[in-house]
Amino acid sequence: MDIKSLVPGHTKANLAKTDKSKKKSASDGISSASAESEDSVNITGKASQISQLIQQMKSAPIIDQNRVSPIKEKLDNDKYEIEYQRVANKMLDFESNYQGY
Repeated sequence: MDIKSLVPGHTKANLAKTDKSKKKSASDGISSASAESEDSVNITGKASQISQLIQQMKSAPIIDQNRVSPIKEKLDNDKYEIEYQRVANKMLDFESNYQGY
């Protein structure tokens, strides 16, 4: 079915007639069964991969202790220092990456 040529007022019956007439008038030798198979989409493999990734994300811990522990230790010992220049640069990088949104 050619979606680009749809106009308001077409009904399903009119679309079906148009689609059938296009299949009958095709002169390239493709049978209607093979033309229909070209219109199908198979997303089962991708969907299962996405489902597996979602399950992995759900089972992963929310807090990464490898990143939290060193900071927590510095805070407990009053040795944590904020790197103001680094924070400012990160903020500017973030802002410049999302200006178009």
